[in-house]
Amino acid sequence: MRLFFRLIPVVIGLFALAGCDLFSEQTDEYLLRGNTMGTSYTIKALHARGKVDEEALYYDIKATLDAANEAMSNWKDESEISIFNTSSSTDWLSTSDSFHEVLQEAQTIHELSGGRFDITVSPLVDLWGFGPEDNDNPPTDAQIRAAMADVGQSTLLDVKSDPPMVRKNKPGVTITLGAIAKGYSADLIGRTLAKHGIKNYLVEIGGDLMVHGLNSMGEPWQIGIEKPDEAGRSVQLVLPVSDMGIATSGDYRNFYFNDEGQRMSHIIDPLTGRPVTHNLASVTVLAPDGMRADGMATALLVLGEKDGRALADKLDIPAYFIRREESGFVTSSSKAFDALMAAKK
Repeated sequence: MRLFFRLIPVVIGLFALAGCDLFSEQTDEYLLRGNTMGTSYTIKALHARGKVDEEALYYDIKATLDAANEAMSNWKDESEISIFNTSSSTDWLSTSDSFHEVLQEAQTIHELSGGRFDITVSPLVDLWGFGPEDNDNPPTDAQIRAAMADVGQSTLLDVKSDPPMVRKNKPGVTITLGAIAKGYSADLIGRTLAKHGIKNYLVEIGGDLMVHGLNSMGEPWQIGIEKPDEAGRSVQLVLPVSDMGIATSGDYRNFYFNDEGQRMSHIIDPLTGRPVTHNLASVTVLAPDGMRADGMATALLVLGEKDGRALADKLDIPAYFIRREESGFVTSSSKAFDALMAAKK
């Protein structure tokens, strides 16, 4: 009998910590919360009083989020991604600029990670019971091999830029952008805020963040990394962050124990077709934008602590790792992360 620990939507890893307002009395704080892409969002922005039309800003934010959903939501039947997934055509299909931008970044992260980040992995996610329907029976080797026939971003998916287009190389290929779209949507909101002249903001979508400038105390935004403990929520480490995207990927909010008592995580290695079995519980990545942070956090988690940290060091990526030991949680970090934190002191 399976023991499930599942929270859908999965929100992992990062907290924006509150502080006292030390900004000028001529500064207004704009706060907006809501739901998008099957999860929640929070937008916090600081701007000069009287310089921003907050009603116009609200409708621009709404339009930005609606457009992101129209492009990348697997839950909307008429979204670009749903139309692509349900089509059996292997012809080139035109894409919107935003959909194309995410597909290109997904291809880049796929290559950088040696295939450990793969947006065609949905058949395996479904097979192991982490899709729309639970699967009470562990898949057989034959079922895994059959599912992997439609997995392989580098060989089954082509993306070109002029004009922006995408095609699948097998009729059954599908894509999911759950490991990158939230970070990208946070970037889009950041661009929208910048168009309104706002330089100090925090955007959080489903636990992925894009922050710019300073918080209401006139300091870098204080971001708490969550301790990967399914029994409760607490902060492992507080990061002072400005002008960066931040994302955490973890195995502790969406997993089950199989009949042998082994933890089966929703983090699937696309090269093996199976859930990862290492003891890395979470990875937090900082990057110039939320999209890169989001995708690389997933890639490093699939790789595991040793290989993930080696890749982070090779690519100069600030990354913070928390692994699960019998004695408790143990942390490590990449060289770029250590350098970034030292510079903040």
